[in-house]
Amino acid sequence: MERKLGVLLSVILLVTLIGAPAAFAQAGSTGRVSGTVVDQTGAVIPEATVTLINTETSETRDVATNDRGDFVFSLLPPGRYELRVSAPGFQTVVVKDVLVKITQTTTLTVQLPVELETEVITVTAEPPLVQDTSSQMGRVIDERNIRQLPLPTRNFQQLLALSPGAMASLTNNTEMGRGDQNISVNGQRMTSNNVVINGVEVNSPGTNSTPNIAVPAPDAIQEFIVQTSLYDASHGRNAGGNVAAITKSGSNQFHGNVYEFFRNRVLNANDFFLNASGQERPILTRNQFGFTLGGPIIRDEAFFFGSYQGTRERNGASLTNSLTFLNLNFPVTAEDGTTRTVPLTDDRRPEALAAAFGVPADEISQVALALLQARLPNGQWAIPSSANPDGPTALSGISRFREDQFNANLDVQLTDADKLSG
Repeated sequence: MERKLGVLLSVILLVTLIGAPAAFAQAGSTGRVSGTVVDQTGAVIPEATVTLINTETSETRDVATNDRGDFVFSLLPPGRYELRVSAPGFQTVVVKDVLVKITQTTTLTVQLPVELETEVITVTAEPPLVQDTSSQMGRVIDERNIRQLPLPTRNFQQLLALSPGAMASLTNNTEMGRGDQNISVNGQRMTSNNVVINGVEVNSPGTNSTPNIAVPAPDAIQEFIVQTSLYDASHGRNAGGNVAAITKSGSNQFHGNVYEFFRNRVLNANDFFLNASGQERPILTRNQFGFTLGGPIIRDEAFFFGSYQGTRERNGASLTNSLTFLNLNFPVTAEDGTTRTVPLTDDRRPEALAAAFGVPADEISQVALALLQARLPNGQWAIPSSANPDGPTALSGISRFREDQFNANLDVQLTDADKLSG
């Protein structure tokens, strides 16, 4: 008996720990449907039965309209739904393609005709052009936009500045690694934002900035929003923007994809300034590959979704990691007071250096001579020769980046009113 009680308590504790983060932050990763049921004259219909069905998972919720004919469905996972409304003496109306977006409210007015004969009327919901149920400002970027808009390093942060009031620097296609973005919202500091993924805060612990935080692969993200102002009390923490993203979940249908995105030196163009100075095109090879897979474990009850993305990069073009510009042209003053510029060449013999720079060979420091003649293991000069006699020489070193990213979602419909997600 004691052993069974201990197992039961352990299960309850595990479920509590898994569900706690989502329970405390549901408003940051869910949406809502509200509306009014009326008859053909515009009079409200109380006690009408309203059923909302998730078209992907068949999850069903039922409510009844109040005395004012109003109904509300809260804490809904973003996605497409079907709304069914019925009342005694009226025809049943089915509203298809009810779109629920993250942190937003979808508002509907459903008109029920008088029942002359048994009939079901089907209509299609039109997404509202204006969010008139809340004063918050923000823009939802859905899966289609994430997939079709250009992302140099496949980082959804590079789309955060699409919302009005958000500003970020121009993305550099040659940047090393993930290419994280710092955004400023309505003039606030770049460290004044709050980032939430699946209802859990993922802010950078050290600086509270967007670089170095969890960045799901674009193929694993369902949608995200940047709220720039006037958000409600369920959001906040900081005075800047609120970034809320959710990853995909499984459904009753198996779905997935396999992909690879790549950059290769053969296909790359040279940098404008490097090309203008006659210098070679640096190495830049980036491969990003992965897959996604989701579907049912038990139809209508349990679902899974998983993804993997790997990144392999060799980068000699990054301005912050790989490229250095050195002036290897040195001024030399002659005896008559004139000054000329002498580039450092591959001829490092003492007599050649003496002739070029106008100093006696025996006065050249042996330490300096040893440094000038030092070579790397591959035979290159440790101090390279000038490649641009009119300006700085670009030096490219190969930087490497490797990342393996995994994501897994599990959703279980325990009862009609209880759902477990992790």
